[in-house]
Amino acid sequence: MSNYQSKRVLVLGLGISGRSAVKFLLKRGSFVTGADRNPDILNGDEELTPFIGKQFKTIADSAACNIKEFDFLVVSPGIPHTHPLYEKAMAAGIGIVGEIELACGFIPQKCLAVTGTNGKTTVTLMVAHILNHAGMSARALGNVGTPLTSAIDSGSVNENEIFVIELSSFQLDTLHTRFIDAGVILNITPDHLDRYGSLEAYAESKAHLYSCLKAQGKLFVEDRCLKEFSFIFSTFSMQSYGYSDRNFIHTDTKNVYVNKKKVFDLPENLQGKRTHDAENLMAAYALCQYVGVTEDQFCAALQTFKKPSHRIEFVRTVRGVHYYDDSKGTNIDAVIRAVEVIGGNIVLIAGGVDKGASYALWLDAIAHKLKFICAIGNAKEKIKCDLGSHIPMALFATLDEAVIHAASVSKEGDTVLLSPGCSSYDMFRDYEHRGREFQRIVNEL
Repeated sequence: MSNYQSKRVLVLGLGISGRSAVKFLLKRGSFVTGADRNPDILNGDEELTPFIGKQFKTIADSAACNIKEFDFLVVSPGIPHTHPLYEKAMAAGIGIVGEIELACGFIPQKCLAVTGTNGKTTVTLMVAHILNHAGMSARALGNVGTPLTSAIDSGSVNENEIFVIELSSFQLDTLHTRFIDAGVILNITPDHLDRYGSLEAYAESKAHLYSCLKAQGKLFVEDRCLKEFSFIFSTFSMQSYGYSDRNFIHTDTKNVYVNKKKVFDLPENLQGKRTHDAENLMAAYALCQYVGVTEDQFCAALQTFKKPSHRIEFVRTVRGVHYYDDSKGTNIDAVIRAVEVIGGNIVLIAGGVDKGASYALWLDAIAHKLKFICAIGNAKEKIKCDLGSHIPMALFATLDEAVIHAASVSKEGDTVLLSPGCSSYDMFRDYEHRGREFQRIVNEL
């Protein structure tokens, strides 16, 4: 759908993507009602002032409203399917879309998509960086921070630009249009089980990326996903291109191969290791080679790429103890990946808003490297229940207390790692806020 003139639209959730959706619709002649826990969230927005009382109004998302008055509902990614207004729309047969779906009818650009449990933002930014370095115009959009609708209305878009779009499972749930030229699924491990109920349902959400490909589009899927969730991927009768040990693109931890032919050496810091960084690199290469980037261009661009903050980021060494910020480690598997990368004994700071998976998965994978756990947030009691009889542990009310205690139980050569395995919203605005606070505390030790 690309004609929004005179449509009556309810936008549920007025965060970054919701606000962008509101402005996008108003500019195209829709009559918009914005629903949010804080209906005054948009007060003072100069772009909206001319529309208030004419085309636009806000209500509390708990307010009674006749859902049948609206032509469709735009739902923000963070809104669960159990929200009363969402359920009312479903029951009434009202169309439900996300902010990205709104934009699909206005995109002449080539689109590359990245999803998966871990590494989405890093790979999205890496691909955009490499394409720009190779002389192509590219922009990182979507879950990485800039809504697609904002990019379209920015006034600086050209048809030759390539959109590199990070897609969360929540965003994929409300996508219906086939507009992706090539996509990649990085990995699928337990996450958001509090919303999906099972790992299989979560995997099906990620696999929906296939249904968003253009007719001749390609989907690159991490090899373990194809193997572990073959029953899901086979239902699409799809042709997939793996990028792990035995398919299409793989590494022997020294070189990278495409169809068993060596194309380039791994960066020196990754050689001899089986790490998520190498997996991210191969995924990025799969997308970049699809749009014509050469091996030499790819390797040259890698030398100037820097990972975004709060992803196993070294902070400081204090009295021989190393401190790392992995605040973006918001699920069980992300913590495992972080611990595997770091050598020596680790004092782990974990906890926050629980997402439904069992922390007992850490026992076989990383318990031998964990010297102590400092648990924080809403999940701390569950962490203690799952791990307390196996790993020394203490519970703390604040991050400050946890860092100070972690420093006290560490000795020279140890690492204190913030890798929460949980969302941040019980104690912080977001994972970035949590990471900045950790770095502040460490720098004040």
